[in-house]
Amino acid sequence: MGHIRHVPSAPTAALESGISTAVGSQSPSVDYQMLLLALAEDYLIAAHTGGSYRAMRERGIDMKRYHKLVATALGCLETLLNNFKLQPQLEANVRLRYASVLLDETENMMEAEQSLSAGIKLCDRYRFFDLKYNMDHLLAQVLFKGSPRASMKFLDGVIKDVEAYQHTAWVYAFRFLKVSLSLKLSSHQDVLSAFAQLRSISALADQLGDKAILAIASTLEALVHLRESSSAESIEQAQRALALARSLQLDSTIGQMSQIVVLINIVDLSCSLQHFDPSQAVSKMQAMQASLESHNDTWHGDGSFLIPVKSQGASRAPNGNGIVRMGSKGSLSIMFSWTPWADIYALGYLFSSMAIAHRSTSDGLRSEHMLEEGMRYLDKNAIKTDCALEPVSQVASRNTWRQTLQCFFQLHLVFALCTRAAWTAGQELFRRLEDTAASMPSRPDLLDILIQYLDGVIHQGTGQLDNALSIFQRPCLSLPTKATTSSSPTHIDVAILSTFNSILIVRSPSHPSHHLLPSLLSSLEPHLPRINTNKPLLSAHNLILATSPHPTPTIVKTKQYLQFSLQAAKAASNNQLMCITLNFMSYKFFKGVVGEQAEKSARASENLARKGMDGLWKSVSAGVLGDTLEMAGRGEEAERIRNGGREIARGLPDGVVKWEEGESEGEMEEEEDVAIR
Repeated sequence: MGHIRHVPSAPTAALESGISTAVGSQSPSVDYQMLLLALAEDYLIAAHTGGSYRAMRERGIDMKRYHKLVATALGCLETLLNNFKLQPQLEANVRLRYASVLLDETENMMEAEQSLSAGIKLCDRYRFFDLKYNMDHLLAQVLFKGSPRASMKFLDGVIKDVEAYQHTAWVYAFRFLKVSLSLKLSSHQDVLSAFAQLRSISALADQLGDKAILAIASTLEALVHLRESSSAESIEQAQRALALARSLQLDSTIGQMSQIVVLINIVDLSCSLQHFDPSQAVSKMQAMQASLESHNDTWHGDGSFLIPVKSQGASRAPNGNGIVRMGSKGSLSIMFSWTPWADIYALGYLFSSMAIAHRSTSDGLRSEHMLEEGMRYLDKNAIKTDCALEPVSQVASRNTWRQTLQCFFQLHLVFALCTRAAWTAGQELFRRLEDTAASMPSRPDLLDILIQYLDGVIHQGTGQLDNALSIFQRPCLSLPTKATTSSSPTHIDVAILSTFNSILIVRSPSHPSHHLLPSLLSSLEPHLPRINTNKPLLSAHNLILATSPHPTPTIVKTKQYLQFSLQAAKAASNNQLMCITLNFMSYKFFKGVVGEQAEKSARASENLARKGMDGLWKSVSAGVLGDTLEMAGRGEEAERIRNGGREIARGLPDGVVKWEEGESEGEMEEEEDVAIR
């Protein structure tokens, strides 16, 4: 948001005039300090109500009015600080509020820093420890906007001081803040710093018996491991951290905190999804759903929640609206900011659909139904759960988050439609996805990469191979030359898939870009360790090697590649890859062969194709099975099955039909996209 000029509005000017008159007459009837403070809050409430998510969705926000109200509120607070001799504690609170408004609503960080610096000196003089720590907490965020390194250095000094005073609750608060800021920077050094802070928190919490703090620190550590890498080692480290958090769930304090339980279950499900363990993913999905259904009223409307701390935090009673708060029985709690419950519930739909995506076509398209229901739920409940009293910057951030979530719902649904070759519906939804993404003021780089890849998949699946190849060859979808790269693990996975798709397009010696095949195959070599630990990628890679004409593998090698492909596809419960592999095995090794094994292989592939609902492979497998039955002397059954396959083929996209008609017999597997969703 742009800088808000602090020009006194008419109400502010009138107040200042009234104050000077009242002071001159020594009227005792009005407390102008409290009046100005109340007016400032009223102006902010009016601004935030008009700038709420509901207003953004229903009528748009009048930014001119919003800025005027915020500027007037700041004018009231400035008048208090500049024209009145305030009591020390009141002055400290006003400076804290003034700086927080500057941070949330303006870009004037220098003035916010000056106000906080003066307030911190005041708190030091009068030993207002809690107010001072709240100011330190805010000052670290102010400094981070201008100089992240200065903010980190400042936090190191504050943590050292708080530890010396043994104000444990604030030690936790400042260390968690440093974790949050470090992860925003995302460099390897900062990620290591975040791990160090989380482990320090865990060690202290374990020593002092703060089990809720230990649980959330362990869960966040697991989340960071998954965020940084999807390698087997990272997943193992994440599961180890989660095991500690789960061991604490029996504690009554943690069991009552639905936010921690839900977060543990979401991260646990993410581990199974990253590890491609379908059976575990389904059971963990059920645990996540149960925790979402049993949430309680500890989940505030804005997503914030309190974590109890046993030890004392400061020598004075904490500020009621600060980071560290005191309960009715004198116990301390730390306020955490997270996502509103309705948004997390919508996220549960997305994770649930991913957990059962591997069996969607054989499960009544349940995964797709979850995605559709999740989109409806997100749209329906976003306004209902609106927290009106937020700065417009936070409202905009929440709106961007919800748009991003909506994009990922649409993205996964398009992938699901493409998996079963529902190209018309997929193309229509893909256009909606592009419109949603284009309307966002900013979006994750990964979302753009996935949208471009999906565009290539649709072009390839509908037979527009030249357009598909040009998309897959874009720089953002190309593999880096070295395995060690700054790209995210998911970005690398998408680039590997894009290379697979390119290989399938150019593999035919008659293709004009066939000369690219050797370089495409060699570009995969630095990334083989990653491919070999990812079951779907491993299956697809071995299938490509088995069918590659450059170099053409020996019979023994081809059998090995197909065996590895089939094993990996079974482990990942990927019916599409099993179908393609079995079809090629039947064509390669059982063509012209009469026997039980030949028919068994052909029927298995035909059965998988029917379950997969992919018209192309249903028609291909029908042809393979028909040829096998023909060789066995069952001509009538063979013709019936082949006719069924021809009927299915007539419903394929025009581009695919033209491509098939123009290809020579025997090149059945080249066109199909083997991208794994």
